[in-house]
Amino acid sequence: MSETKVPAEPVGEDRAVDEQIALLMEEIQKETVPERLLQLAQRLQNALAARMK
Repeated sequence: MSETKVPAEPVGEDRAVDEQIALLMEEIQKETVPERLLQLAQRLQNALAARMK
């Protein structure tokens, strides 16, 4: 039987996307201006979509 090992941490592009998502989440939590929240949410949505690819 062979086991497939899954990396404990994301590598390469996945790691960059995860860092981008974390940064966006921090910005969203700090933001009080609704228009800026919409922009950040759209950027987050794009980053999450890139992660799914």
